[in-house]
Amino acid sequence: MLRFQDQVVVITGAGRGIGYALAERFAGEGAKVVIAELNVELGAAAAQKLGAHYEQLDVSKSAEVARVVDAIVERFGRIDVWVNNAGIAHKGYAVDLAPEDWDADISVLLSGPFYCAQRVGQVMIKQGKGSVVNISSVNGLFAQKGRGPYSSAKAGLIMLTKVLASEWAEHGVRVNAVAPGVVMTELVQQGIDQGLVTEQTYHSRIPMGRMGTLDEVSEAVLFLASDEASYVTGDVLRVDGGWTAYHLFYPFEEAFENALEPSFGEQ
Repeated sequence: MLRFQDQVVVITGAGRGIGYALAERFAGEGAKVVIAELNVELGAAAAQKLGAHYEQLDVSKSAEVARVVDAIVERFGRIDVWVNNAGIAHKGYAVDLAPEDWDADISVLLSGPFYCAQRVGQVMIKQGKGSVVNISSVNGLFAQKGRGPYSSAKAGLIMLTKVLASEWAEHGVRVNAVAPGVVMTELVQQGIDQGLVTEQTYHSRIPMGRMGTLDEVSEAVLFLASDEASYVTGDVLRVDGGWTAYHLFYPFEEAFENALEPSFGEQ
């Protein structure tokens, strides 16, 4: 028996990247996948390739969220899993950031997941069962220069995850989050190709010495969404190769360790 046989799984922003990888994995596990994607070209193509259903959705608009959730329930009769994955990112120091860039990130990355969870939560509470998985980020766990709106939204999403998990646990609805580190997606590869960053820069920051894969993030999401995690709610699962556990860059590690004074008890 496949883990998600005949379950209705909705993934926002699933036209490419992590979202598409999730859609592919859920479909392979027998789910009836719904790709909720703003970009019609990407969303329709992904749905056709996977044999999934497509709904155009701008998560930053609560009325659109309500329409799409209602349309999915009317079509399939229920929603078993909802993954809040749709994303956007504006970079820049706080003093230089345009107000509309701040508004855009907060709208898509924080308000959007709230609108989606609020509406689908009503459906799942009525069902007496359901699972919501929010795609946060390691940037929601620590500060990074130039990522004010993104980091703030992702940190807020982590707290929203915990609040919703606390409110809905008694109704059989679980809410968890995954916090990926650097994963080799099309956008990351584009940045490397454009010379904005190098793979070595990323590798030097990650204790495992490599970037994550889409499969590794997908496995974490599928676990949290499945009955295998039936007693897990309000959790934030980091999939980051040790990024948030270690706060130095490896080029500086040797010099740092050589400069350390002996600790108490050392001879």
